[in-house]
Amino acid sequence: MDNRSKKFVLVPFCLMAQAYQAKGIVKYEWKASIKPFMNLLIENDINIIQMPCAESTFNDSLIREPKGIKKYDTEEFNRHCEMLATQVASQIKTICESGYEILAILGIEQSPSCCVNYIYTNKGMENRKGLFMEKLYQKIEEFEIPMIGINRKYVNKSLKMLEEIVYRNI
Repeated sequence: MDNRSKKFVLVPFCLMAQAYQAKGIVKYEWKASIKPFMNLLIENDINIIQMPCAESTFNDSLIREPKGIKKYDTEEFNRHCEMLATQVASQIKTICESGYEILAILGIEQSPSCCVNYIYTNKGMENRKGLFMEKLYQKIEEFEIPMIGINRKYVNKSLKMLEEIVYRNI
């Protein structure tokens, strides 16, 4: 008998490896707020897949200053995000075609690459996906996988959304 879990959640690379966040982004409260997400997934035998970090792989470095979306929205970076999104979409299709289920994809709000709903721009708060998430969403839209943006200031709202999905599907 195969007892492997057939449920998956994809997470941004920096959710599990905070060294991948830009300098000055990680705060103590943020570190503590990751545990409930990871504990929820682990305690419910949900497979966790780390998506690649578009920003660090583009620069080939973990050390970078925080930049807004305007600085990243270049032809080269968009091409890089497109390549990464194609790889992740292929992985998602393989999982789904194997009879497994992707419960959700998590993003980090305000990230120029991985935000799901909201990002700061030079015009203020804008409702849009980050550059990587936008390309990923376009490639997997047919699968109707919920995307949840983790907002550092309102972690409980994001956690509740994920809990509802997990508990509905276990």
